Amino acid sequence: MSLRRMNGSEAALSQRIGEPQNAQRFTVNLSAEIGAELRDIATTHRVSESSVVEIALRHLFRRVSAPALGTFLRERGACLRRRA
Repeated sequence: MSLRRMNGSEAALSQRIGEPQNAQRFTVNLSAEIGAELRDIATTHRVSESSVVEIALRHLFRRVSAPALGTFLRERGACLRRRA
């Protein structure tokens, strides 16, 4: 996976949580292991699970290019998850 350099504004942006009034709701399926780790981090640090997810994704999206991320995901078996 290729990493990208962050300039000052990108680095600052990735450190902040978005404004609540601009939030969008997403429903995702996570493995039990990831869900437990997410809950543990949020509980331990007294922050919302959505804050942990948002910051983690901001960091990921700024460090890894979209094509590299797509390749990485497909190589690990990622696919569309739709209920039939």
